[in-house]
Amino acid sequence: MKKINNINVDLGLEMALTASAYRAAGKKTLIVNGCDNITREQLGILLLLTLEDGLYQTQIANILGKDRPNITRMIDVLETKGYIRREKDESNRRILKVFLTEEGRKKADIAKPLKDRMNAAQYKNMTDEEILTLINLLRKVRKNIEVEYELNNNEV
Repeated sequence: MKKINNINVDLGLEMALTASAYRAAGKKTLIVNGCDNITREQLGILLLLTLEDGLYQTQIANILGKDRPNITRMIDVLETKGYIRREKDESNRRILKVFLTEEGRKKADIAKPLKDRMNAAQYKNMTDEEILTLINLLRKVRKNIEVEYELNNNEV
C-alpha cells in the first residue's frame, strides 16, 4: 500500500470496488429491462457482433480480453438460446465464424441503450480531459502490471 499525504492508498482495492459496482449495476440493469436470461459477458459478444458480424471465436476472445475456453462456453450458450450461429469458414473449414441471428440482433438492440446509459453514468460529472486522463492512467497501470509480472494478453 502506498502512502500519499499520510493517507493509505490502495489502488487495487479501489479498482476492485469499482469493478464490483459496475458489475452489480450492469446485472441490475439487465434484470430490470427483461434481459435476465443473458449475462453481461454474453451480451458483450452480441454487441461486438453488431459492430462486425462473422468474427472468429479467437478474434472475439482477443477483443474482449477473455480466454478461448470461456468464449467457447459463452458462444455455446448463445447458440443454444438462438442468438448466434456458427458457420465454417469458406477458406478453412476447420475454423468457425460467429454470426448474429435475428433474435440475437433484437437482444443486442435492447441492450445497446442500456450499455450507453451505463457509459453515461460512469462518466457523469467528468470532463473529457478527466476521462482521457483516467483511461490513460488505467492503461499505464495495466502495462506496469503486465511488464512487472511478465504477462501476455492471453493472461490478462
